[in-house]
Formats: sequence, structure tokens, C-alpha cells
Amino acid sequence: MKVRPHHRRTAVVFGCGVILLVLLRMLNHSLSPWALSVWCGGLLVTFPALRLGPQQGFNACFLLGLMLDALSPFPFGLHAFLFGVAHLVIVRIRNRLPANEPVIVIVVTLVTNLVLFVLITFFALSRNSGAHISVVRLLSDLVLSQITIVLIGGWFLALQERALEIARVGLHDEPSAMI
Repeated sequence: MKVRPHHRRTAVVFGCGVILLVLLRMLNHSLSPWALSVWCGGLLVTFPALRLGPQQGFNACFLLGLMLDALSPFPFGLHAFLFGVAHLVIVRIRNRLPANEPVIVIVVTLVTNLVLFVLITFFALSRNSGAHISVVRLLSDLVLSQITIVLIGGWFLALQERALEIARVGLHDEPSAMI
């Protein structure tokens, strides 16, 4: 049975996302003695939203959200829902953006990550009404996350492009996926 190219694109982008999640979990384990953490959900959403077809990108974002849901203490489906909504918003505005420009992609990633971080933080704060979470801790995690995106964002976007080429389902194969 032959797998269709659009299914392979989704699988390749999902696989790259899993690689990023594993690397970020290792980084967070290393940062835990200093009570710091990094969250780069925006990196998981931006490439599929800007470069893949709408359905392929949504499928990849939703699956990556489900993967994060399986690893988080939040209700199952929260990350998948937020990633899906973020994907839809980016798809709606992507025709106005030069999506092939790395700087623009990184800026979109930073804004997406900021919005997702704030939404998940508000959700966490609403669930922990008795627990106190330091504003300094939240801000330091956000700043560290944004710096991490600036440092590894280009690498991760190039990894996804190259992985699609290796899987022989590059973006040039489907006109609807290009912007």
C-alpha cells in the first residue's frame, strides 16, 4: 500500500516535532536545578501553518498538540485545541506574509509562542487557585523560551524542510502548499 504524499508530509513534520519535544525535555531536565523551563510550542505550529497545505498543517499541529497533552497535567485536548486554533489563525494571515523569509517566520513563531504561553499560563493559574506562582518565574521562563526560539528556530525550520526533501515530499511537489 502506497502512502500518499500529503500523509507523508504530515508524518514527517510530526516526526520532526517529536525530535524537538525530546530535545526540549532534555533541556528542561538540565535547567530544573535552577527552577527554569523552556516551552517552544510556537515552533511546532509555525512551519506547518506557513508552509504546508491547510489540512496537512492542521493534522500535524493537532497531532503534536495531542502529544503534548499526553505529557502534561492539563486536561487532554487543551494543547491540541490551542495548536489547532493557532494554526487556523496563521493560515488566515499567511497570504499577507512573505513565508519564505526566515526572519518573518521567526517573528511569527515568537508571537505564536508568546500567545500560547500566556493562554496556557492563564489556564494553569485558573486551575491552581490556592498555589502561588511567581511572576518572576513566569517571566524568566518566557524570556528563556523566546531566546531559545531565536537560537534554534532557524535550525528547526531547516530540519523540517530537509526532512521533507529526504522523504521525497518536498514543498515544491504540491502547488497548494506553497505561498
